[in-house]
Amino acid sequence: MQIFSARYLLPIGAPAVESGALLVEDGRIRAVGPHADLAAAHPRAALVDFGAAVILPPLVNAHTHLELTGFPDWAAAAGAAPAEDFVDWVLELVRVRRTVDTAAVRAALAAGLKQGLRAGTGAVGDILTTLPAADAYAGTPTRGRVFAEVLGVDAERVAARLAEIVACLGIPPAPQLAWGLSPHSPYTLNAATLDQALALARRRHLPLAMHWAETAAEHEFLDKGAGPFATRLYPAVGWSGPPQPWGGGAANLASFPRGSLMIHGAQAGADEIASLAGAGHHVVLCPRSNSRFGATRAPVAAFRQAGVPLALGTDSLASSPTLSLWDELAFAREWFAGALAPADWLEIATAGGAAALGLGGRLGRLAPGLEASFQVVAVPVGAGAAVLAEALCAGGEHVVVQALYLGGENVLPLP
Repeated sequence: MQIFSARYLLPIGAPAVESGALLVEDGRIRAVGPHADLAAAHPRAALVDFGAAVILPPLVNAHTHLELTGFPDWAAAAGAAPAEDFVDWVLELVRVRRTVDTAAVRAALAAGLKQGLRAGTGAVGDILTTLPAADAYAGTPTRGRVFAEVLGVDAERVAARLAEIVACLGIPPAPQLAWGLSPHSPYTLNAATLDQALALARRRHLPLAMHWAETAAEHEFLDKGAGPFATRLYPAVGWSGPPQPWGGGAANLASFPRGSLMIHGAQAGADEIASLAGAGHHVVLCPRSNSRFGATRAPVAAFRQAGVPLALGTDSLASSPTLSLWDELAFAREWFAGALAPADWLEIATAGGAAALGLGGRLGRLAPGLEASFQVVAVPVGAGAAVLAEALCAGGEHVVVQALYLGGENVLPLP
């Protein structure tokens, strides 16, 4: 047995414990409470005292594209131009990505995993497009799920892609990572190809993640078959269309497997929010990415009122400046000023992400029976128990991660 203690312990969903501690045995939390109580009850347990620090659950990056971690360098080498709007950005992303080989993608993915761990991220919902780069996950202690991406409006090509994905399913990406499926978005699939993806998900019991309701242009395309997706994106990639777009509305959301991850949700309407809640879907917010393409803010208050579970993601370095969820939290707190309390944001970034990835019974909170997965951060300057959640949410790059334990083992520092 070991006792891990610090000035504060933040269980999530419960008040901070001053001079708090965890009792850990065989990689699991056996008890949570004041250090003095645990030490008295278990006098033979070894003590690890972190001093002026906070023990709290690891952050969960519920939506990211780690294979794009090298994008800033790739874009500079390819002479990428600044994007004027979302469609410009997509087209430039596609162009730059085609200049990069699998080895570079593999290296970028490995680097992204390490960046997340250093920033206190213990679990991810990662989107993988380059299937041959999947071996970059091998050996990572990161928990979570890898969503293999599929897109296209040609049924034969989509069937071939799904066959490639099926060939990967027999071996998990890493010991603590499972597979999922990511139909890319409503505007890169049609009714027929989405049905192909949904059929595979049901047959193989694969959780789903989809970019959804991200921009006003997406709504214009799905509702009217018009706008920049129709006039610029489809012609640029050689698609004719829009051929039977599936729409992405309330009725269609109900057809997704329960508990699917809908990424962004910035343009969600009242009927769609009700459908999300009824279907038990999760919305993963990526506010820094959304802010890059206009000032649209996801309706977080309406999501919460309807009971839609929320999680937080960084998206990729193609649209966000860092992969740190601490940075994402700081931005979300300011951008959605007053919409949610700091304690709510911390819960979204930990327990909310864990629930979205099917890890709610393992991590995301500090409670007896869960994995001994937690991070240790320095106490923010001047922060006491009453303002601890606010100080952590506002900390961003100033949050210093001293240790990250996953299953009872400290995975930091990394080489």
